[in-house]
Amino acid sequence: MKKWVILLIAAFVFGLTGCNNNQAEDKQNETKQTEENKETKQEDVFRKAATAEPDENTMCVFCNMKVYPKEHELGKFTAKSATENGNVLFFDDIGCLFNYERDHGEATKKYVRDYNTLEWIELQNATVVKADIKTPMNYGYAFFAKKEDADKFINEQSNAMIVSWADVDKVAHERYMKKKQMMQNKNDGQGHGHSDNMQQDDHQDGNMNNDGHSHN
Repeated sequence: MKKWVILLIAAFVFGLTGCNNNQAEDKQNETKQTEENKETKQEDVFRKAATAEPDENTMCVFCNMKVYPKEHELGKFTAKSATENGNVLFFDDIGCLFNYERDHGEATKKYVRDYNTLEWIELQNATVVKADIKTPMNYGYAFFAKKEDADKFINEQSNAMIVSWADVDKVAHERYMKKKQMMQNKNDGQGHGHSDNMQQDDHQDGNMNNDGHSHN
């Protein structure tokens, strides 16, 4: 009798352990599937963001100037960023993207156009060239997916050189701080806190065209 009781108890414990193990395994598989679904969804979000294009009414979220489509001669300098939830922000020139991030934090994905193909490149994969070229906000940077294309461009342009993203950010930051100081001085001179839009004053660094952008 005792033997049967022991066997029944052992069978019950074994069954309970197996059940718990199965539940734990099911939970692990469910968690893994959820994570995989999230990754797939995130990939879809960024895939759409990578191909997103501005329309005729798109304005730069930093300086509130017109963002040019790729068909326009200045469209090759348009930049964009994407957040985790898939929101795409467009910028008329690269400095605006960097300065926007100073106030709002760094985006998950950032893109610039290849100077030749006009295709989007993830920012960190682009070769940056500083040259005497006209860009919407007078930054003068061109971007290339291939290093050899950048080298060819440099050979065709006077005073052109490859620079780093740190160099681009430094120039944008210097302009940002200069404008803030100008607006502070203006407010101090007026004796009250009212000010014009600091970002819109940025175009005063260059000559204006009909769209309110600067020329080199």
